[in-house]
Amino acid sequence: MSTTARRAGIVAALVSSAALIAPAFAGALPTGSLGSDETAPGFTCDATSTETSTNGWGIPFDDEKDQTASYSAENVLDEDGSLKLEVDGVEDRSVSYHSAGGVKLADILDTDISFAERAATAKASFQLRLSGTTGGKFTDTTGFTTLVWVPGVTAPDTTDGAVHTDLQDGQWWSTQNIDGAKDFARVGLDVIAEAQPNAVVDHYGVSIGRGSAATSTLVDAVTFNGCTTNFAKKDAEPETGTGSLGNLGNIFGS
Repeated sequence: MSTTARRAGIVAALVSSAALIAPAFAGALPTGSLGSDETAPGFTCDATSTETSTNGWGIPFDDEKDQTASYSAENVLDEDGSLKLEVDGVEDRSVSYHSAGGVKLADILDTDISFAERAATAKASFQLRLSGTTGGKFTDTTGFTTLVWVPGVTAPDTTDGAVHTDLQDGQWWSTQNIDGAKDFARVGLDVIAEAQPNAVVDHYGVSIGRGSAATSTLVDAVTFNGCTTNFAKKDAEPETGTGSLGNLGNIFGS
């Protein structure tokens, strides 16, 4: 057998082996931000959301369809962009949601809720849209509400970007007068969960508006139920070349 033919046979064998191994590695690649699997029925961790691939982020509700957010090339703490929330006046609102898959409120009490923000002053809120609540005008499990966390006096300086951490241990108010969270009082999620054993989180998201003058903020790294979503202006550039296989010629000194 000639030297050329022998080299060709070896290269073909290596490429064939790589093709067989690659699917196994691909199947083992992590999902979400840290390889987290679905942690609630229907909950999907989308690790990245961009202008062209929103991956489940947006506004699925007709009554809020005009309250859109946008994707920005400006950064919070990374270098690939962010989600921009912007309003023109006190009647406006800007928001983006993702499905929470109906995870029970009680099941997220020990999971991290956080997000990064860059603005002259902290202003973005975190929202949990619940169903299965009781109290107020609701007398059965058809109740619903939105729980809202807003930055307080202990919020970090967001001028150059900062992370709002441990929101699961923070104070929240309810848009509806439900058991455990009445009269817009700020209370802990644990208090609400105890009073609402059947409550589930259908959607989570970030927003600004309703009462704010013309303003904007940048948010990123939104974390809920074991999933962190990185917001970026553009999709990541596809990898080029053939990686280590591209250097096969070096094996033979050619």
